[in-house]
Amino acid sequence: MLNSGSRLRRAARGGLRRRPSAAMTVAMVALFVALSGGAYAAVSLPAHSVGRAQLRTFAVTNPKLANNAVGSRKIMPGAVGFYRVNRSEVQLRVKGTCTAGNQAVTSVNISGGVTCGSTSPTESDTGAGTQKTIAAGATATSLASYQLAGGSAYLVQATPSIEVSGIGIGGNHVTVTCTLAAGPAATATVTRSVTIHVDSNGDTEFASLPLSVTAPSSTSAISATLGCTQVASGGGGTPNVAAQATIYALGINPATTTSTAAVRH
Repeated sequence: MLNSGSRLRRAARGGLRRRPSAAMTVAMVALFVALSGGAYAAVSLPAHSVGRAQLRTFAVTNPKLANNAVGSRKIMPGAVGFYRVNRSEVQLRVKGTCTAGNQAVTSVNISGGVTCGSTSPTESDTGAGTQKTIAAGATATSLASYQLAGGSAYLVQATPSIEVSGIGIGGNHVTVTCTLAAGPAATATVTRSVTIHVDSNGDTEFASLPLSVTAPSSTSAISATLGCTQVASGGGGTPNVAAQATIYALGINPATTTSTAAVRH
């Protein structure tokens, strides 16, 4: 007679030899598929099966992007603007301008603003002068004149070359007075005189008279004129006094200004 322990062991051995039921088989297969489906999908996704709907926001991070993976053809035109670039390294579009006359861009800042500075001074002159006889008396003889463009101040200079000659003029003292004027209405003038002493032999004498003025800036054209008078005394004969001159002009440009315009997208 079998005791209760022997009966339990025999029942257990008999139970192990029984085949699983159909329901148990289906349940086991379903469990296996459920547990291994994720791994299968990870290695067996069909091409082009992952779209925007399958990607969570911020799911693709920098470590997930291969080097050189994103090229210019993958960036939408106009997508990278003012707020998306490193403004310490990228030069933005230049938009600043120089509005003052006689100025040019001297530097550009990283934001597209510009610094404007005076351009190189402009130099011009009337060319070689023609010798003219200076009549005696108080009425000035014009030696040269020059028209200058507005928009700038000018340093105007002239050095008349004077010649005193004649027959029997020994002992004469000839005083030549010249005036250089420049400005929209002759606002800057300088007048100087030189006295030329003729020796007793009546030899031809020479002298020069340097003149310089600063014509103020004006939007209107600036005129420069040079005229001279002469008075002779103390000797015989009538001296022939002649002179020629060239007017020189050097443009003095406005002070430096700065613009800070920048482009933002």
